[in-house]
Amino acid sequence: MENIRCQPSSLTRPDGSATFYEGDTTVVAAVYGPTEVKLSKEQIDKATVEVTFKPKQGLPGCAEKAKESMIRSTCESALLCMLHPRTAVNIVLQEMQDSGSVSF
Repeated sequence: MENIRCQPSSLTRPDGSATFYEGDTTVVAAVYGPTEVKLSKEQIDKATVEVTFKPKQGLPGCAEKAKESMIRSTCESALLCMLHPRTAVNIVLQEMQDSGSVSF
């Protein structure tokens, strides 16, 4: 396992962004929020965390949905969701290059 490196990204639209590297694997992450949440996903006591993982090629499948679930669970533990009830935090991950390090 190689060291994971992280650099702030210069994406202009998200509230925060970073590029992660492990070997030849590269993933760009963007965070939006807290923002308005869809009524169907609203939680009255905490923020809703939504994660979207976009593979380099093709449409997301079961493996990507599993990655989204694990990342969502990790981020919900790390974020102070109780400070922003009835809002959403959206995290978008774009796989740029996969040399095997994106596997969980």
